[in-house]
Amino acid sequence: MTNEEKIKAIQHAIEHPNTEDAYYRLLENIGGLKRNYWDYMITEPIDCDKELERLPDADYELCTALLTMILREDHFSNGYLRVRYEAGQVDAILNRMIDTLKS
Repeated sequence: MTNEEKIKAIQHAIEHPNTEDAYYRLLENIGGLKRNYWDYMITEPIDCDKELERLPDADYELCTALLTMILREDHFSNGYLRVRYEAGQVDAILNRMIDTLKS
């Protein structure tokens, strides 16, 4: 998938927010699902809020790991994806992904 195709897919996810499954599909489709997301993290145990502070300087790979982290957090704390989405954190990651793909 080209960067342009990835950008279109990510933009579609921003414009049409959906469920945990839709974000997993997005990551799988763009080749960004990080099954080893913890390897990208600097806190142990993982502190999602601390990890998200790294977003402004994150590269594409870290962004995909952060989104995977949020999805896994939702799996273990059912409903937390909605909290993160409403706080703007999901779209912030997706927009950073677009920015890194454009540069």
